[in-house]
Amino acid sequence: MLKLSHPTVDIAISCSNFEESLDFYHNKLGFEIVLDLEIPTELATSVGLAPTGFRQVRLKAGNTLIKLMDIELPPLTPTDEFSAGVRWLTFFVADIHKTIENLKQNGVKFLSEPISAPDAAGVVCTKDPDGILIELVQI
Repeated sequence: MLKLSHPTVDIAISCSNFEESLDFYHNKLGFEIVLDLEIPTELATSVGLAPTGFRQVRLKAGNTLIKLMDIELPPLTPTDEFSAGVRWLTFFVADIHKTIENLKQNGVKFLSEPISAPDAAGVVCTKDPDGILIELVQI
């Protein structure tokens, strides 16, 4: 059994268009940049992170870090609406309607209006530039 030393999990996203992804997560969703660093090729290849070195920008989302990868030859954006890999990220918010109102002012487009769910007062989704669903949930 895996024994965690930290209660959160960080997420790394290989961006097909780094600038669009950084704009989405930082400017539109409002996550703070906490670190911008270069991962050298030797490190990236020796532990299997990527085929080359890359720039990584870390953004704080609650207790989680979203790590965006800026790599010289980025992978293509998935073309299938439902594909293998990371499907969605969930962020819990205090007020779903106020959050939607604020994010729409930043240019975020949602897939629907919020709906209630068996375990939530409100759920709504948008997509990041690579098609990853961003689920906002009000408990």
